[in-house]
Amino acid sequence: MNLTARVEDYLEAILEIEMSGEVATVTQMAKNLGVTKATITAALKKLKSDGFLEHERYGDVNLTAEGRGKALAIYRRHEFLTDFFVRILGFSRDRAQKVACVMEHEIDEITERRLAAFTDAISLAERNSEVWLRELLEKLDSPNDLPIPLCLMENGSNGVIARITAQYELRKRLSAAGFIPGAEIFDIKKSDGSQGLYFVFSMNGMEIKFGISEASAIWLYQPK
Repeated sequence: MNLTARVEDYLEAILEIEMSGEVATVTQMAKNLGVTKATITAALKKLKSDGFLEHERYGDVNLTAEGRGKALAIYRRHEFLTDFFVRILGFSRDRAQKVACVMEHEIDEITERRLAAFTDAISLAERNSEVWLRELLEKLDSPNDLPIPLCLMENGSNGVIARITAQYELRKRLSAAGFIPGAEIFDIKKSDGSQGLYFVFSMNGMEIKFGISEASAIWLYQPK
């Protein structure tokens, strides 16, 4: 059963109250989530009918086995994402919590597992004082400006390739022609021709003409 983000928040709130050693009640949930008791009561009624909790009017709120499993999955995801943003990306804990609250409802188990594997690899590299990790963390402390596609560059501008977003054959063709991260592109110009919009620029001393599909797939950092 697919649950809405708000429903998942309710399940997580109940679990967090239980983990704190307190008893989950409508009053406590309303306080923690910043909503009215009427809103909580309506939500609990739906969660009860779906088999996620047990609750009698004016009584305590108790998760069922299924409800606890769902709540634990969301709580674990929230805590993992918060830790990832703080330890790996250097966010403040407050900012990490806010971003995690949004993302915890969107990522699936495969994404979570891959992020966990990445975090474990970082932890191992920390213990082994790997050089690549130090370089990575230095890079994260001095992020680049966000790149933009070649097709949106201003006439006469230059750029450095950040990434190629094309797939399959176009990606292979661009890579074989030298369009790889770090390559420099100069004097970009946009024109309208008989066959539609095209872009002319120079790279490695050669003039190149591309259509919109290629120009949309090449993302550039602009020099400062």
